[in-house]
Amino acid sequence: MKLLAATVFAMGMMLTAAVQADVALPPMANPQGSPEMFGTWTVTKVLCSQCKGRQPAEVGTEIILSGTAFTDPFSTTCASDVAYPNRALSSLEAVKLFKLPKGAQKLLPAGGTVTDTRLNCGGGPYARVLFLGGDKAIYLFESVDFLIERKAH
Repeated sequence: MKLLAATVFAMGMMLTAAVQADVALPPMANPQGSPEMFGTWTVTKVLCSQCKGRQPAEVGTEIILSGTAFTDPFSTTCASDVAYPNRALSSLEAVKLFKLPKGAQKLLPAGGTVTDTRLNCGGGPYARVLFLGGDKAIYLFESVDFLIERKAH
């Protein structure tokens, strides 16, 4: 019971620190998103420091984003009232804010920017994605991040 309480407390502290860091950065804008965010994205790699030897069942999972809806097997399917508030962050800001594992850090453009995006439905946030440019992004999910890549049309 004490271990559970300590874990919940530690997770709450991490969330509080992330929220405080998030508030200190520029606000999110452009809730309609942008065309480079839309399409079918597929999990191609699991990125986490404790994933060694883990069989990544998530590889192959598809996340579909459009201007009017999204399908996200890790959170929810949103058929209407979607929004994609986003902002540009430097790679360094993204590493600090999200405490990205080394595997994810290596994917960020050196000295460049990423687009920090929330997947909102009905006014509430359900997921977060860092768009890296081109057809690559990092889907932030609890303590495991996923490299997602957009399928060519």
